[in-house]
Amino acid sequence: MDRLSELGGDELKGATKIYSFFLEALEGEILIAYNVLAMKEFETAAAKVREVADKVHLGQYDEAIRLLSEAISQVASSGQWAMQTLKDNGFL
Repeated sequence: MDRLSELGGDELKGATKIYSFFLEALEGEILIAYNVLAMKEFETAAAKVREVADKVHLGQYDEAIRLLSEAISQVASSGQWAMQTLKDNGFL
């Protein structure tokens, strides 16, 4: 994402559009996980991904990177219980 600031004109428009498609797909996958698990962390992560898309469109790439990192952390930390369950049952 930080490379977007190096682009201009049509390249920037195209890259932003492709990145927006990626973010929409990522948000969709996170929302599927939220619908299945009903964990607040996934809902929060999806909201952050929406914010990332807004920041990218505004050219606020540093803020977009920060928000994306937060979204990833939300999803990653929500899986701790699953890993512990697997360990407790001898699967890891």
